[in-house]
Amino acid sequence: MALALSLLAVALSWALFGLTFGRYRRRPSLHNALYSLGLLLFALAVSAELLAKLLGAWNPLLYRLWYLTGAMHGVTFLGLGSLALLNPKAARGLLWGLAPFILYGLYLVLSAPLDFSRLPFPYAPLGQAFPEPSLTSPRLWTIPFNLLGTVLMAGVALYTTLFFWRKNPLRAQGTALIFLAALVLASTSTLNRFGVVGLEEVGRAMGITLLYLGVVLADRSVPYAGGRA
Repeated sequence: MALALSLLAVALSWALFGLTFGRYRRRPSLHNALYSLGLLLFALAVSAELLAKLLGAWNPLLYRLWYLTGAMHGVTFLGLGSLALLNPKAARGLLWGLAPFILYGLYLVLSAPLDFSRLPFPYAPLGQAFPEPSLTSPRLWTIPFNLLGTVLMAGVALYTTLFFWRKNPLRAQGTALIFLAALVLASTSTLNRFGVVGLEEVGRAMGITLLYLGVVLADRSVPYAGGRA
């Protein structure tokens, strides 16, 4: 069952990335570019997690890839993309402001020592293989990135849902599903951070399914000729 849920999450993640990247190619914009980047990172993260399960253990390359794209930046760029949908100038400014911290986080993920013996089982999707949270450990930096991304993603989705509730019910339904997806993914990530394991497959599958359905509904509600999605 767990393997089937992981496969579903991987398949939907890549399908959603393909859908969003196709939208970016048709209508280049900052928010579509950031959404595409965010979904690419998410797809890489769940793929790395699935591969570790199939191999029976993490290896350094897979673990660092999973941590960077999932644990650290699973929702960072999705949140920035949501902000760019409402205010591209603010999103661009925030992205430039975050750039040094993103690069520092990348450096820490690539350089911090690993000790897989700290994990409760060889392929556990936990950050405990890195040193305890500190300014020089990547484990500390997942907190602000995830908090910021979740607040932006959920906040913009909730605002858009309320704004379009009467004007465009289909779009409101889509953004409501995106809001729920943000909550589910954030809850799963929070429980994982506190060492609650075993819910990752269910949370990832539910979250990405809600996100996929939400994006499809919201996309269908906006004409390609002149709208934004």
